[in-house]
Amino acid sequence: MTDKEKISNFTAFSDEELITLIRNGFSGAFDELAGRFRKTVSALSGSYYSESLTKDDWFQEGMIGFILAVRTFDESKKVSFATYASVCISNKLRSAWKKANSSANTPLNDSIVFDDSTVPPEKSPEENYIETENYRFFTESFLNALSETEKKVISYYLAGYSYAEVAKKLGMTEKSVDNALYRVKEKLKKALKM
Repeated sequence: MTDKEKISNFTAFSDEELITLIRNGFSGAFDELAGRFRKTVSALSGSYYSESLTKDDWFQEGMIGFILAVRTFDESKKVSFATYASVCISNKLRSAWKKANSSANTPLNDSIVFDDSTVPPEKSPEENYIETENYRFFTESFLNALSETEKKVISYYLAGYSYAEVAKKLGMTEKSVDNALYRVKEKLKKALKM
């Protein structure tokens, strides 16, 4: 039995321990961490509005910020992952908001950022359960849509490897790695719109 087969339940691990497991190739650790931060992404992305971006688009931007946080988190900086992830998610959302409001997009929308009072109240246990099940279904559907190569590429990428390092590890060209990551992003967009 390999180390990866020995761990089946990731709930007891701290966020920081999950980051270490993710970087060691434990995909279940990513699922657990993403599940923990789904509410944070939802709350932060829910305070943005634009005519040109849907609620799902904002959520996706927030998830991209979360993925960047997973990829770039540095334990030596002595900051919790929760704090770091919130900053990364907020920065990504602000960046998307600025882009949506650039002069090139002005004719398309009149965007605004709502204040924190627009964040929905805490959900009931039943709503949390439904949201968790929906997330589990989304994760399974998304992962099933990925090819084995795409799963390997995104796993290494999230673990902090550069395109060149991923290419070397998988015997691919950097362009093939870039193409695989593009396909993963497109499949994530599609899954979020379902």
